[in-house]
Amino acid sequence: MPPLPVSAVALPGTFISAILERNRENDFTDSAKDKQNTLLATSSADKETAFSCIQQIDLKIQSVKTEILQIILDRQDAFIKLYNNSISLRDKIDTLFMELDIVSRGVNHSETGMKPKLVSALQENRMVMQEVKDTKSVVDALEYLNEIQNCVKRFQEYLAQGRIEEASGTITYMDSLLESPPITTERKIQIFDKLKSQLSIMKESLDQTLDNLLTQSISFKKVDDEEGFSLTVLSSIEGANATALLTSVFISLNEIDSINMQLSRLKKNVMKYLIVPLLKHRESWDASIEVDDNIKARLVIGPNSNVKNINKDRVFTPLITIFKFIYTFIFGGLDPSSKEFIILPLATQYASTFGKFISHDLRDVVISEYLSHVIPTETFEFKRFDEIAHDVRDFQAEMRKMGFMRQSRDAEEEEERTLGAYVAKVDVHFTIKKRDKLLELGRNIMLDGNFESEIIEEQEPELDYNEQDSLNDEQGVKSNNISEINKQKEVAEKDIFAIQNDNDIPNDGWEVDWNEGWDEGSWDESDDPQNKSESLINKNIKSEQITTKKKLVRYSISNKVKPLINLVIKTLNEACNLNSKSGVRLYQATLDFFDLYRAIMPVFHYNTFSNVPALAMLFRNDCIWLANQLLVVQSQFINSLSFDSEQADDIKGKISYNETIEELRELGKEWYDNQIDKQKGVLKEILDEMNGVQQIADDDRFEACQSAMNQILYTMNHLSKIWKDVLCPTEYYTVLGELIDSVLACMTDYVEDLYDISEVESEQLNLICKMLFQLENLFNEKGVNSIEKYTKNWTKFLQLTDILELSQAKIMSRFRNGELVCFTTGELEGLICALFADTQIRENTLSEIREGHPHYAEKLNIL
Repeated sequence: MPPLPVSAVALPGTFISAILERNRENDFTDSAKDKQNTLLATSSADKETAFSCIQQIDLKIQSVKTEILQIILDRQDAFIKLYNNSISLRDKIDTLFMELDIVSRGVNHSETGMKPKLVSALQENRMVMQEVKDTKSVVDALEYLNEIQNCVKRFQEYLAQGRIEEASGTITYMDSLLESPPITTERKIQIFDKLKSQLSIMKESLDQTLDNLLTQSISFKKVDDEEGFSLTVLSSIEGANATALLTSVFISLNEIDSINMQLSRLKKNVMKYLIVPLLKHRESWDASIEVDDNIKARLVIGPNSNVKNINKDRVFTPLITIFKFIYTFIFGGLDPSSKEFIILPLATQYASTFGKFISHDLRDVVISEYLSHVIPTETFEFKRFDEIAHDVRDFQAEMRKMGFMRQSRDAEEEEERTLGAYVAKVDVHFTIKKRDKLLELGRNIMLDGNFESEIIEEQEPELDYNEQDSLNDEQGVKSNNISEINKQKEVAEKDIFAIQNDNDIPNDGWEVDWNEGWDEGSWDESDDPQNKSESLINKNIKSEQITTKKKLVRYSISNKVKPLINLVIKTLNEACNLNSKSGVRLYQATLDFFDLYRAIMPVFHYNTFSNVPALAMLFRNDCIWLANQLLVVQSQFINSLSFDSEQADDIKGKISYNETIEELRELGKEWYDNQIDKQKGVLKEILDEMNGVQQIADDDRFEACQSAMNQILYTMNHLSKIWKDVLCPTEYYTVLGELIDSVLACMTDYVEDLYDISEVESEQLNLICKMLFQLENLFNEKGVNSIEKYTKNWTKFLQLTDILELSQAKIMSRFRNGELVCFTTGELEGLICALFADTQIRENTLSEIREGHPHYAEKLNIL
């Protein structure tokens, strides 16, 4: 080839670019190269070795090119000159490049090149490897299925031979095989359900076998012809083909995860046939173990032949016997050689599981059947309860030793749901029991239908307690019975307002000059020396009640309230001997006690209180009396509580009967007001039946009015009689005055409503009105308790009665003397117009009356 002229400037770039080109274009296409490269990249048959060979060829070619390039660069000027001038050199270079191209084509040619041939070989190798892999998967699957089939055969053989431990182990092994099968996902879906179904059938078969063996081994029965129950345990069970051990049964149950179900069933039977009957008959039953031979053991629960020697408080000894029997003969805690009780890990494991199932039921039944009955009801019983608490701790120690209870960690508090935690809170249970007993005793008293009464003699209050405001009193005590109240109760369904001819009503006898303290024997009925401190509150209350001699007043309370307040004081006396929290709990129990009183009394005895006026007022007195007693009790209780000074202020702030006192007073006032309103309604009905006083000159109308007045008189006499020994004098007169005042106001309105009163009618009206003068006999005529003091319309009614028979002159004389100021000028005008004919004298009288009351006007001027 002739030499080609090459520019010195263009040669380096052109020549160097040709030399450095790594992937020269060949005869095969890009798609063919990509296909070959993909095969090389994905083939797994000695792929790394093939790549290494090809890479060495490429590197050698590149090395030659680089070497040539470096030589040319080092002699660039000379090379250009020789290349342009020497044809031979140019031919040698061209020949060299041609040889390189031939080598490159020999490697990369699509048909004859080394690389395509290698790719083809690798592809064939990959197909062979895939066939090998598929064959291996089939072999593995067949071996896996064969192993599964062998498991099924071995299981059937073990089960038939009675080798239940090996059978359960086979199931566990087969279960693990099914967890990771060497089968592809697609094929696994097709056969896995069948394999699992087969395993489920095997489990059910073994489970049924174990259940049958367990039933034969452990049996609960009622003792023949005797009271009691027995638990019989066989350590080995004879099967059809072999003998199975009870320990093997539990090992197998644990292996197939059926142990919990069987232990749960065992727990129910142990509770039903052993523990519950034993606790219900703890005073006469005991537990004993009988071992007949090396195979059979029997636990018997029943009456002890020597009942007198049974310690009623040692109920945990037979319970320990029961659990030792279960641990030893059921769970296998027995040394086969020495036949002695030992601690075995496997037996402890079963005991732990069994303990979790039975712990709560055992705790609840021991508490309900035993501990709740021996919780102290008096403070001096705490010492004896310490022995029971010690027995509980010993019982729990034995249970932990065998594994039925979890071992407590150092400085760890007792779990809430344990017997130890229960007895540790004996103070809480004591207060709860006292509360329940307090409410039970109080409820029995409250529900009693007997309402005997007691006379209370107290110092006359220094403050004026108006009944309509608070009706509060300070009290003392003296007992007596009032048969009149009970007689009314017996005839509650009859007409309690029937007229009785009983005008012999004493007017005095209430105010006395002697004084007595409370009945000292009624406050503390306990004779135990340890309860002597309980009189502390009582004595302090009495010391506050007994002061200098003053005039006493008397009223009645029911026979219920003193026993109720006695219960409260006794409860608070016990609270003084407890710690602060327990003391406050007992105090709160007394609050519940009075809440119960306010809930029961007005509801349960509603009909009685509504129909018997005396009992309604008696109940009102009870409420006020209890409220006033609580004032004293509250102060003494706060001063008697024994708690640390740091907690004193906080706890004292929590102790208050103020709200209860207010609620009791409101309840008493409510029944007081209701009773007065009811009696006013009765009197109003009588007057309404009279239908006014018009046409009273008619004999029939006069008799109707006279009958109505008699009913008013006898009703008031009846109420006076039944309330006289119930209410204190001030309240008694206040109530009578209020009722009488309602009658007088109504009669006054009847008379003032008449627009024309004849002389005969005036006389008849005078007679009718004077009939009510007998009501004055219910009061002291000239004493401090006169009728005028408590009946504001009494003076006006007297003047009205006189006006009916006075002349105009006498009426005006009284008017001028200021004796008629109780009437308004309008009322006087109406009476004058009704009584006297229309004359000049009447007109003059009316004119003078219209000018107003003279004495009243002068008094206003003076003021």
